[in-house]
Amino acid sequence: RTLGLIPAELDYRGFVIKLLTEQVGGFYDSDNKTFFVASWLPSEEQKPVMIHELTHALQDQHFDVAKILKEDRSLQNDDRILAHQAVMEGDGMVVMLQYFLEPVKRHFSQVPDLASIMQAQMTTMQAQFPVFKEAPLYLRETLLFPYGYGASFLQYVWHKNPSWESVNIIYSDMPVSTEQIMHPEKYYGARDMPKPVNTENFVARLGPGWKIAGKNVLGEFSLGLLMSLHLTEERSRRAAAGWGGDQVLLLENEEAKDVVLLSTVWDTTEDAEKFYGAMAEWFRQRYPKTQRSNESPTGFSLIQNGAFHSIRRDGAGIQLIFGLPEADGRKLI
Repeated sequence: RTLGLIPAELDYRGFVIKLLTEQVGGFYDSDNKTFFVASWLPSEEQKPVMIHELTHALQDQHFDVAKILKEDRSLQNDDRILAHQAVMEGDGMVVMLQYFLEPVKRHFSQVPDLASIMQAQMTTMQAQFPVFKEAPLYLRETLLFPYGYGASFLQYVWHKNPSWESVNIIYSDMPVSTEQIMHPEKYYGARDMPKPVNTENFVARLGPGWKIAGKNVLGEFSLGLLMSLHLTEERSRRAAAGWGGDQVLLLENEEAKDVVLLSTVWDTTEDAEKFYGAMAEWFRQRYPKTQRSNESPTGFSLIQNGAFHSIRRDGAGIQLIFGLPEADGRKLI
């Protein structure tokens, strides 16, 4: 909410329940090994839903998806979870797509620009749903990501080795970031693994009055969504493409004030400079009437309504602070 991805006034839990309830056509419960399909759907619409959900049942039967999901729930890494969802939902989508293509003797691997097509079709289909239309961009896009990008990732897998066995093998060596899903070449060959990010020093500098209330990983995809709140989609996509790793912390003090720290590391210093330049413009758009202070070639800070915000670059690392009380911000300077 502090970052602006979710409106502060939104009842997040209640809204997400309404959103998912509106979207559901079928469901496979891996805990109870039970498959459900919406009885209100016409029979012709039930068929593709059954194909998709029964694919999930087969995933669970052969690859112990329940174990993967259980391990994911223990992580503080939504980016990794989203990557795993992309494999599972993408698998269901390409099997369902193959069902439609079989009568015309085509194959899902032959569909060009599958990610864009899938995203566009699902957005068009779901535009009829009022809750989905009202959802913040972040919720809409993360809901669609596993289906569109997941299908495109598995299309790449098929091109590498045209067989369902090549798809099955992925479950024993899952992608670990949305970066690997969006850029499958970073999964194959010289694998681009997320870099660790250490934020302990920053928390220590704030002093004992602050505690960590939550931590997570945004990843390339969500970081791009954050940037697109105030920048064009194209610039956001290019600026996020050199992502190496990140750690986002929500910190709280004794007065219930909260601050977000986003520490990022980039593949190269050039990638970091590109992200820094984009985020400098992002700050200008988000805080248009606030003057920068402590400005240098590697960073600046600003204060608005008693809240301190800043961005600092050190080589291939960039640290961003959102919403720190002004007095604490001046101590950091």
